[in-house]
Amino acid sequence: MPNPKKHYLVVECSNCKRFLLAASDKKTRTCPYCGKRVKLEDARIAATSESSEEARLALQELKLRERSDRTSKLL
Repeated sequence: MPNPKKHYLVVECSNCKRFLLAASDKKTRTCPYCGKRVKLEDARIAATSESSEEARLALQELKLRERSDRTSKLL
């Protein structure tokens, strides 16, 4: 049986709600912000890409929006 092509996911941590990058060939990823082990099959997927660079840019954009949302709530 052929392996499906690896792609990259931007997922939301179910604990701290921050976004993180993960490879599709993995089952879990540890959140770098809160340390929770995120099951990729259960995680909310915010973006997918075949390119790690595209996924990194999507993650960067989501983080910018996240910061902007937090800042606007403080004002």
